[in-house]
Amino acid sequence: MADTDLANLTDHSEAGARMTGTVPPSKILTTEIPRYVEDYASRLLSIPDIASAVADALDELGIGAAINATDLPPVAADARMCGPAVTLRYVPLGGDVTGNRENGCGTTFGDRDLYGLGRPGDVAVMDCSGSRSGAVMGALSARWAVKAEIAGCVVDGAIRDTASILASGLPVWSATRNPAAARYRYETVQMNGPVSLAGHLVNPGDYIVADIDGVCVIPFFDVPRVVDHCEHAHRTEVAFIDRIDAATTLEELVAGLTPGTAPA
Repeated sequence: MADTDLANLTDHSEAGARMTGTVPPSKILTTEIPRYVEDYASRLLSIPDIASAVADALDELGIGAAINATDLPPVAADARMCGPAVTLRYVPLGGDVTGNRENGCGTTFGDRDLYGLGRPGDVAVMDCSGSRSGAVMGALSARWAVKAEIAGCVVDGAIRDTASILASGLPVWSATRNPAAARYRYETVQMNGPVSLAGHLVNPGDYIVADIDGVCVIPFFDVPRVVDHCEHAHRTEVAFIDRIDAATTLEELVAGLTPGTAPA
């Protein structure tokens, strides 16, 4: 595509300098994701109520997914975020914490390497395979993400150290909170492969859009038309807001309207 950059996410030497090497190369599906030259993230972030605007576009175009804030609530009410996804998948370990600790299981986690693999402005997406038994992100992880200039995190699982995450300023959405750590409870399965958010597929490079209303997933190749749709809808809405504000009474506002023509 003319307006995409399919270069490596980072070349191997650059990625190596940003990553700890904790996740073995065999578990990193790819160090490449498709990228646009155009800064679509900034264009979307300029639109108010960004998740709702994108959800409307996804409905009209019949693509992507919108996830409500009950399933993935934000840590901070004023959080908003948009960027391409880099992904990480965990699976819960069998057995109990004591046995796993004694056997040395569940001691390797991929969040730091995920942040290092991403570029500034990327969104870290973590899939815990439906488990909520331990938090895969906390205070230190949030600080690491900020240092890596990650745009934010979406965790389909548990987080902890919520007050410290808030203090870090990192936008985070998660399925739940749990003071118990992920240690001895999870295994890292794969980095930068397909994952699930509340049952919806996310591929590396898909755009994640989120605010207080929820989280949206835009398939990579549909990003340009979603942005165009959102910008057109926003212009229509601004014009209608001006009409509302200019009317001196409700009767004046209603007069002349064709039924069904007002923006949602």
